[in-house]
Amino acid sequence: MSYLDVPRLHFSGWFQADVSTINNDVRTFQNASFVPEYQQLNQNGSWNPEGTGVYRFLDCVVTGGVLDGLMLVDPSQDPAIGMSVENADRRAPGKLVDLDPQQQMVSEIWGMQVRLLDAARREALCGEYVPGPFCNLWKRQQTGVPRDQQLAANYQSVLDATAWADELDSPLLRALRDRSDDGMLSICFNVYGYGRDSTIPRYTMGHLVGSIGPYRRGEPKHYVFGRQMVADTTASLMVPAGGVYNVQGRFDAEACRLTLDLGNTFPIEDANSGLMDIGQVLVGVLRDNPQATLASVHASQVAIVGEVPYRNPDWYGQTAGVQDFDLHGQREAMALLPEHPLVLLSPVPASSTYKVLLQETVDGLYLRADQFVFRLDPGETAMLELRASRFGQALVEADIALTPTQGLMGGSGGGATMSPPTRPDAAIPDIATPADAFAFPCRLRTDGDGYAAATLRMRDDGPGTPRGYIAGQLYGVAYRLDRQPPGYLSNPLNYVSVLAFSGKTVPDSPTWYDDIQPVFAQYGNLYPIMSRYVVDLNDYASVCTRAKALHLAFSLPRRDSNHMPVTRDLGRGDRDTILKWLSTPDVDGLPRLGRPVMASAAVASAGASEAAPQMPAASAPAQPDLGLLPEQGGGKTAFLLQFERRRRGATPSGDAP
Repeated sequence: MSYLDVPRLHFSGWFQADVSTINNDVRTFQNASFVPEYQQLNQNGSWNPEGTGVYRFLDCVVTGGVLDGLMLVDPSQDPAIGMSVENADRRAPGKLVDLDPQQQMVSEIWGMQVRLLDAARREALCGEYVPGPFCNLWKRQQTGVPRDQQLAANYQSVLDATAWADELDSPLLRALRDRSDDGMLSICFNVYGYGRDSTIPRYTMGHLVGSIGPYRRGEPKHYVFGRQMVADTTASLMVPAGGVYNVQGRFDAEACRLTLDLGNTFPIEDANSGLMDIGQVLVGVLRDNPQATLASVHASQVAIVGEVPYRNPDWYGQTAGVQDFDLHGQREAMALLPEHPLVLLSPVPASSTYKVLLQETVDGLYLRADQFVFRLDPGETAMLELRASRFGQALVEADIALTPTQGLMGGSGGGATMSPPTRPDAAIPDIATPADAFAFPCRLRTDGDGYAAATLRMRDDGPGTPRGYIAGQLYGVAYRLDRQPPGYLSNPLNYVSVLAFSGKTVPDSPTWYDDIQPVFAQYGNLYPIMSRYVVDLNDYASVCTRAKALHLAFSLPRRDSNHMPVTRDLGRGDRDTILKWLSTPDVDGLPRLGRPVMASAAVASAGASEAAPQMPAASAPAQPDLGLLPEQGGGKTAFLLQFERRRRGATPSGDAP
């Protein structure tokens, strides 16, 4: 079961993502060429240079629910309607974190708590959001001020360690509690209309609609094991050919119900306009099983299931775009659905045909990794779990090929010319090297549940420091069903991203100059909010005054909202070195200072875990002009434009959602 199953509740409101943006361009990680001007507004695409990294819900309330086949939209129907959906009140909010400046397409939320509170501020539910990356990123917003983030995305994960009030007067919440396994709930929310203009009220804020439903043991946590309609993005990753975006759903034959999530499907005109009216939209099931994606169908080729009531002004807010279709009495649709593809249709005026806006994957085949973002220290392993399905049912004994990929990774991360210009040695590093530092099996086969697992393994000594001025390395894994037919439309975001941390031998007596300052200086450069208002990470004396607090923050679990660094991009060796330095005083009672490093050595270290040569100037390719304003020069849009340039063979070259 998932958030698409019943019982479920829907909520709507705002989110805030106060991201730091100096790190949008990988070249700013080089200490030797960093200049203070990068910390100014709209320099190098840094539209929010003093961002805190905070991610939280704002003014969110439960707007609807479904229980026993009934749609609930008023508190008189169930007291859960109207409850506030909030984050923690006794600890820091969640944090929004990119995997790496060269992989900004899998941003995750860490350390976020989700709570439901009634009008008297009594807590009905509290759960821990399990970190998971966004997916289904596309250009949803059609117009707006130049600084708007016109991309939208959705997050799907689970709420873990859920705690319920001893007494619940809400039948909806009681049913939700009783029908879930392992103290978990399934949650999905869509984010859009994000503001990046510091002169408008919604600066660092955007709209949010979401759903919470039951979780059942063995189900994937970050997507629905069900029906999948995938948009055609072969021409442009940001603008799907049909004008609408991906849909996932579930067909429950026993309940005679088809449920589709259209919460991230329809375009919007501007940030606050609501859904665009693109005409009547129908859901149907094809009477054939074509082995290709269709552009149009005749009325004789499809059985209509129902209309999507997206033009109802209350529909989106009350349902978060999740629509149930009652199939009682629809004998043909019930007979076709197990073996035939779903379609989203728009009637062609004065004809008996329909335009196909969206179609289920060819032959209903779908393969998806559940968790698809990993961080690995040297010698560490992780389990990659995949599930294969056909028309929402387990695909048994299906062969899967795994291959290396760079996916949407690479490039500079930023799209504008850096201003002031970078030094010639601030080159853009290559990723996925050395190739032999990261290993995984090349073949898998699914079991009776359509499940397969692969062990991802990092070499014992790690990848080294092949990127010079930035520690660690990025690797990617692509996955594909052997029986996938020609012309099959895949979601280009469905691949695995791995950040491999550099190895670091913890010194017996680490010192500020040798081991700490190169790392702290980089964080101080990229996240000035800390140095300006808490502790100057470039200054030994300032750091010493906060030694105990820093020791606590660096020792917290990665899922903790107060974990340091907020970016979750520090390897075990570096973290252990920092902790040892903070807890091993010299004769004066302070952490060891050591002696200043010679200028040439300082340039060589440049913030990497261990000294590494600078990237040669010759390896720095010219950056294409992407036609972006300076304040749009970094982050998701620039990243996608860079990728499309590279994909088309042009000259190759964060933050919310």
